Amino acid sequence: MNLGARAGGSLHDADLARVLQLARRIAPALRGEQGGAPLPGALRHGDEASPGPGALAALCRHWARSYPEAGAHYVALRCWGLAIWQPVYLSVIAAHLDTHVPRLAGLAQPVENGFPNGFQLPVHAPAQAAALSSRIRLAADELRALCQSMRAALMPLVTLHARAADRLQAECVLGALLLVRRSRPDLGDADDVAAWGELWLAQLGIAGGCGFFAYRARDGTPALALDRKVCCHHYRRHDGEPCSTCPKLPLDKRIARLLADAA
Repeated sequence: MNLGARAGGSLHDADLARVLQLARRIAPALRGEQGGAPLPGALRHGDEASPGPGALAALCRHWARSYPEAGAHYVALRCWGLAIWQPVYLSVIAAHLDTHVPRLAGLAQPVENGFPNGFQLPVHAPAQAAALSSRIRLAADELRALCQSMRAALMPLVTLHARAADRLQAECVLGALLLVRRSRPDLGDADDVAAWGELWLAQLGIAGGCGFFAYRARDGTPALALDRKVCCHHYRRHDGEPCSTCPKLPLDKRIARLLADAA
């Protein structure tokens, strides 16, 4: 393990520190730390099924009480997406932009006002691989275990349908890929991104859960957007409306909304 000193004399892994800094630079909301005291009230990978899954239940109660009019499917997909987005984005960013992939055992996500707010990982040496395909496989193994345990913990609490959960997870992965491409457009073209997306989803066992569609941005340049397969039901909220790429909208309306959002 590539350990080094940190303030206060504690230890950290230099490779993991670099990956966490990279993730925060690409997605500023990804405020990750390694080591430290256990976080009370955090969503914790690895012990979700332990007696009294308070943090996860509290997350579900928050969204059910905040938007009762949106219904059970909205609450289920909202909580599922919030529970997994940070590890998904961390893993995709690391696999494509670094040589090391974090292990997710012991991941803890503190929750504030219904939102996971940063995360904590135990000090460890991330997995290393020279080839992108190998890093994707390593990262997918970690994500598959995390998502399976998180889903098992959520199932008694909300109405989470398996196909909808798969599709939202796939959407999250491909959304992270689009962020990677925006940060480093030199990494590959649209065909490369589509191929990476297919590889990720195949490794995760959720092939076909989401895709991309191409369109022209306002300046005429080629652009990609998520071709989503599941509706998040955000429009059922009293303050909600269909997302720009809502699968309930015809493709031309989705493109029009994307162009309007970019204005």
